[in-house]
Amino acid sequence: MFLDVEGKKIYYHKMGTGAPLLFVHGWGGSSASLLPLARLFTGHETIVLDLPGFGKSDLPDPSWGVQEYATLVNQFCLQLGLRNITYFGHSFGGSLGIYLASTKPDLFKKLILCNSAFKRTAPGKSRYPLLKHLPTSMKKFLYRFFYPNSDSMKYPQLETNFRRIITEDISHLLPMVKVPTLILWGSADKDTPTPMAQDLHEKIEGSTLKIFEGVTHGLPLKYPGLVYQEMIKFL
Repeated sequence: MFLDVEGKKIYYHKMGTGAPLLFVHGWGGSSASLLPLARLFTGHETIVLDLPGFGKSDLPDPSWGVQEYATLVNQFCLQLGLRNITYFGHSFGGSLGIYLASTKPDLFKKLILCNSAFKRTAPGKSRYPLLKHLPTSMKKFLYRFFYPNSDSMKYPQLETNFRRIITEDISHLLPMVKVPTLILWGSADKDTPTPMAQDLHEKIEGSTLKIFEGVTHGLPLKYPGLVYQEMIKFL
């Protein structure tokens, strides 16, 4: 299904009946990434969307960062009449969950953060220092040669957004998250290392942390059954 949200065509799936459970994927994912997990929740109304720039949804404006993406998700929920939701956010989707839970708390019943990005691991340092001052055409060539798996290389149409987002640190919002929060993490995650999980746990009062040994950043994609078991206990 499609919904027009602030002039953007947003694709989403809505299934089942019951308490609403919203799934928001990470950077480079889509609704298809979290559908296997969402389909396990037969006793809920589950909603899974494509964030702008991914799946079948329209592109974001080039200036968009965390705040603009989060604003769209909030408007998406309002237009669907969603209230008192349980929000599941993987990676970048978790960033949006943190932002919304701290600024729009009335929208939330519970928050689940899974390998969620919320700050840079090395503030002030470029992830790709070789490319810092080169012309765009040369950067694209070197990305292709040296960093073929980088998010910027995979989604060149979102490069401006990506560069803004990886410099945004929303750590200051963590103490403002007051809804019950479950934090799920993979111990072998190199994209968002486990110290970030500990940081979330310490700064979100009353949160619960579960770390899965030997699991990487793709925890909800590779092991939806394990994630489901922890979520059901939390719900």
